[in-house]
Parts: sequence; structure tokens; C-alpha cells
Amino acid sequence: MDLKRSFLSGFIGGASLAFLGLKLHQYMKQQKSHVQKKNYSSEDEEQLLQEQLVRNIQFFGESQTKIENAHIMVFGVGGVGSHVVSAISRSGVKRITIIDFDRVTLSSLNRHAIATRKDVGKSKVEIFSDFIAQLNPTIKLTTVESYITPENVASFFLEGKPDYVIDCIDNIDAKIALITHCVQNQIKIIVCCGAGMKCDPTRLQIRDISESQNDDLARAIRMRLKKIDIRTGFNVVYSTEDTDRQLLPLQEHQKHDPDKYRVMPNYRLRIVPVFGCMPALFAYSLAAYVLCDIAGCAPTTLCQNDIKMPYFIQQIQLLAQQAKKNKVDLNLDIEDLVVIYKAYNGQCLVKNKKARPLEFIQFIKEQDITPNNVILLSTDEAKKHKEGKNIYTQIMLDRKQQYDQLIQENLGKRIVI
Repeated sequence: MDLKRSFLSGFIGGASLAFLGLKLHQYMKQQKSHVQKKNYSSEDEEQLLQEQLVRNIQFFGESQTKIENAHIMVFGVGGVGSHVVSAISRSGVKRITIIDFDRVTLSSLNRHAIATRKDVGKSKVEIFSDFIAQLNPTIKLTTVESYITPENVASFFLEGKPDYVIDCIDNIDAKIALITHCVQNQIKIIVCCGAGMKCDPTRLQIRDISESQNDDLARAIRMRLKKIDIRTGFNVVYSTEDTDRQLLPLQEHQKHDPDKYRVMPNYRLRIVPVFGCMPALFAYSLAAYVLCDIAGCAPTTLCQNDIKMPYFIQQIQLLAQQAKKNKVDLNLDIEDLVVIYKAYNGQCLVKNKKARPLEFIQFIKEQDITPNNVILLSTDEAKKHKEGKNIYTQIMLDRKQQYDQLIQENLGKRIVI
């Protein structure tokens, strides 16, 4: 009897909890629907955006307005491009145009910023409409489902020049067509190189295309553009990482007629192994550089191969010896040496051209060694300076003043904690 009563009591209690749970679920669903359907006034929307973007506003100050008023075009919204769109839309850009011909596949979910299983088979540009509307309804999003060719590339710019083009295309022919059009029409563009087969986040670089290295796609871009006399003028994001990974071989059924299986003519057929984190890292590097450039505070790009820590350690030790010998203070560190080196662009102050090796030399012996009391000289000029044999002309002194100003500007960008 007690067992029966206990079972009945438990059943009633469970049914009651289930009923309450159902009612709570219905209530929450109604509340969510109510929130989604609520129409905010323009004043309310402005207040919401101010709060939503408060950290950006705190970071960029008045320059946040430049970001919000910018028009950015993103070509290719797959693994890299999708994260770019997410980043710039979350940063307040109110006019975005995205272009891609492809559709979401199941295998792309390891690297796509917003796609889920329900989006498989849908157009890559189509799925952004709802995402943008939910994130920031004031954004004007233009979606173009199209493939880029030399013949149609100009048609994407009929409404005028955007503030920036971000190239996230993975096809070399389409990339060359887009880059060529932008360079020839003086449209700012930054280009993503190969994120596939890479895994080391410390190897990412942002440099002018002429200075890129150890990246197969960047090399192919340089070779193709060289034929039409474009050698410089835009930045690329690339990785200097060495990798043993290769394109996957064709499947057996593809080998006899590869062209039959291409998405587009001349489109790559062999699959690139992609570690899902890397496209996102490339994307946020692209977005960060573009947003800062629009705001007027683009970072000074620094190539990994420019920085040889043993060299700078040696130079700081030599400066410490100079300070001790001349009985002055050493008021700089290795990071300051990097800033000085970049300001001089690896050039000797006297010869006004690049030289190796370069020495960091105290300029005025009686003064403390500070970033503006250090010059870069080739070995032979450094020897003359130490012997007091160098004569610095007004041209050289003016050149040093320009370097000093650049050094101070870049030192001021460092965060002091």
C-alpha cells in the first residue's frame, strides 16, 4: 500500500514538474518572440548601439565614426572571409558588401564563423542576412552571389570606390583580377594568402606584397602581377611557417577526367588540409589592420625576419658598455632598439642606404643613451664615429631629426603598464 501511495505521489509530482516546465518554456518562447518583434525608435537604437560599441569607442575615440561610416567590400566569405565579416560588423562598420559564388558544405563547418548544419547547401552570402540583422540592424548589407573574373570585376564597383577591399578568395585567377583592378584604380586592398596547411599562429605577418616570403600563394601572386608591372602597393597577410603538409591527391574517380569535377574552370580540385583555427587568425589579422587603418592608426608592420633577438641583445650590451665608459645612464631597452631599427629602415645614417651589419651608436657621448641619442651606422662608419672622425652634414642631421620624430611617434604607441 505504501509502495502504491509512494508511486502515485511520485507520478503526480513528476507530472506537475513537467507541466510547469512546459509552461516556463512557452513563456520564455513568447518573451523571446516579443523581444525579436519589438520595434525600437531611432533614439533607442542609437542608445543600444552606443552601449554595444562602447569598448570600440573607448579604444578608437572619435575615429570610431570613421569606422562606422566606412564601406568595406569582402570578396570570399568562406573560412577566412566569414570571420572578417563577423569582425568588422561587430566593430560597427555600417556598410558591408560581400561577394561569393559558393555554397556552405559540411566540411567547411570546422572553420566558418557563423554557418551551422542547417546552413549546409545554402549560399554563403545568403546566410549572413539574418546574422547581420540580429547583430546590428543598422548595417546596410549588400550580398552578391557571383564569381569574379577579369571580365566582370569592374561591375562590382559601379557604385563607386569602397573605403577598403578585403580579398579572401582562394582562387588565383580571381585574386589576380581583383588585385589588378584595385591597384589600377587606386582602391585600397589587403590580400589574404594561404591559411591552409599551416598551424603556427606566431608566424603570421602583414607586409607589402614585395616583401612577402615563404608563402606559395604570395609567390604566385608576385609572379603573375610582375607580368603586368605590378610589384608593390598593397599589403598581404601570410605565414612564414614551413610545412610538410601537401594537397590531398585526387580521388580515383576524378583522375581520368579532372575538369569534370571542378566547381569552375581552372578552379583548384585537389583539397587543401585546413586546421580550423588558422583561417580565423588570418581573418582577424586582416580585419584588425583594416579597421585601424581606417581609424588612422594602422600598426607599423614588422617582419619576423627583421627581428633577430640575439642581434638586439648584443647591441643592448654594447650600448651598456658605451654608457658605462662615458658615465651616463642607459635609458632604453630591446623593444626601443626594434623601434629605432624600423624607423631607420635598416639604413646607415651617413650612407643613407641599407647596410649589414649595422651598429647602434651613442650619438652624443656626454648625454644619456635614450632612443633619440642613438643612431644606426654601418661598421666602418661606426668605427669613424668612435674615433671622432665623422663629420655630420646638415643633411645628415635633418635626416636624423626625421628618424627621431618617427621613433617618438612609434614609442608613443607602446602600452606602458
